[in-house]
Amino acid sequence: MARITDTSRIENLEDAAIELVVEKGYSSSSVSDIARNAGISAGYLYSHYKSKEDLVLSIYEKNINIFDEYIDYIIASSSTINEFARQFLSYMFGKANEFPHLVRFLLLLVFDRTFDIPAMRLDKTREQCRKILKKGIETGEIAAHYSPEDVYIVYFSIPFTLLENRLENISGYREITEADVDRVSGMCIKALQ
Repeated sequence: MARITDTSRIENLEDAAIELVVEKGYSSSSVSDIARNAGISAGYLYSHYKSKEDLVLSIYEKNINIFDEYIDYIIASSSTINEFARQFLSYMFGKANEFPHLVRFLLLLVFDRTFDIPAMRLDKTREQCRKILKKGIETGEIAAHYSPEDVYIVYFSIPFTLLENRLENISGYREITEADVDRVSGMCIKALQ
């Protein structure tokens, strides 16, 4: 007989995992803490996920795949890197304003050395950086001597740093605005000319 999944309980479980990872960090969040915060038993969690790692990876992949699809779309549809940068940053910063806990969760995992990002995911980011570089060289917006790694440092690390600062309340939380999009996209464009 097929198992019936209560989607609201799964959503509570995912929300509890996101909240705990943001609050305590990935390695300090336990299955029992996540289950308790979700109001379910650890057994229920294990009936749907093999481990905490499996649960967190599932949440990560579901959300990163949506992000990747959008990045792929704007790389393909943008005629310039300036256009790409503005759309990319507007999207990313908009998501941070709308879903700050989720974006903070994703950022924490990207930089957490104890969370094992799948090789396929890393390959996807490298591929996107190669496409951005290629388009930038073709449009003359990126100098030919730069590498995909340089693109990652500029177009991912710089915006991620702004997000991290704002989401950690380092300088007092302020919503990320279009002025921030203009400022950061300008920094990115100038960095690789």
